[in-house]
Amino acid sequence: MCQLYTTNYPLLITHILNEAKMYFELLSKLERREPFSKEYLYEQELFWNNIMKEHAEFIRGLLDPSETKLMMTADEFAEKYEMILKKYAKNPYDLQRISLKETINFRDFKIAGEEEILNCNIKSIIIPLLSDHVVREANHFIRLLKNLS
Repeated sequence: MCQLYTTNYPLLITHILNEAKMYFELLSKLERREPFSKEYLYEQELFWNNIMKEHAEFIRGLLDPSETKLMMTADEFAEKYEMILKKYAKNPYDLQRISLKETINFRDFKIAGEEEILNCNIKSIIIPLLSDHVVREANHFIRLLKNLS
């Protein structure tokens, strides 16, 4: 740290690296034609719950301070994912059900935010490409959760 100047949060750099490592691992498993174990799928679910928590934290940090209601909503999502990671991590069956419900709610929040950013109705430093990215990742996680059922 502190060897490169960037306007990105250090957590965002780690977030991007973790996504890249996970994607590389996924591609490697596919190339080797390895089956996905239940443990691997469970780890993926924990991974994506953490990604959703970090998305909420990033959204909160990129909103203008005058957007207090949206900041509070983003905080609530971060707290819910933190609770999911702590409380439900021991029970994969409850985790899946709770993760799906929460991620659908969060995805809907992200979609509404993306539309409002594109219409210049939200004060933030969130670029539209980033808002699109977090919506797509939520959709990916929802698809993953539905396929686990």
